Amino acid sequence: MIEKKLIYLIAILLFSLKINAQENEFTRSSIKTGIGIGVNDGIQEEGLGFIYSVGYQKSFGKKEKFRINPNLIYGGFNSSGITDTPQQFFRITSIGMNVNYDLVKYKSVSLLITSGGFLNYSRGLFGTGGENEIRNSSYFSQLYFGGTAGIGIRINSTKSRFAYEIKPLNVQIGNNGFELGYIMFGMDIKIKK
Repeated sequence: MIEKKLIYLIAILLFSLKINAQENEFTRSSIKTGIGIGVNDGIQEEGLGFIYSVGYQKSFGKKEKFRINPNLIYGGFNSSGITDTPQQFFRITSIGMNVNYDLVKYKSVSLLITSGGFLNYSRGLFGTGGENEIRNSSYFSQLYFGGTAGIGIRINSTKSRFAYEIKPLNVQIGNNGFELGYIMFGMDIKIKK
């Protein structure tokens, strides 16, 4: 339900924006969004699923290569396709603070690196059963914290209201064996002056 609302919100933002980029001036701030596919492994849970990200981003420096990004990651996971784990369904909510830096930049394309920290809340059901199984499910919840790292490509034209990111390698590693690896496509929506 929340996933559909987030997708609708992003679609409304995209289609309601004015696209006269040559006449627009933008602040150093933007709304940062993303969608991806990930693998999550924690002290009890393990699964594959979709993740969504939304946050605020502020750029610094003459060339705006350094950016700070407080963000929220939300995802739903299940054990489909994983053979050595009981059936389960769980969600994660992760609050993070990332620092993004354009390591190498050529015109509007740059090699992006990310680092930061997070606080993650995982909750869900074990033993959700299948059609022929007796349902004997139990609820779990777990809190994790740790560090974030990532690398990708950023496309940011100064005349465009949007900047795009393709990040094929992102990880969150935390306490109690928590690991989240994901591929993400992101879009920044710049705020007008």
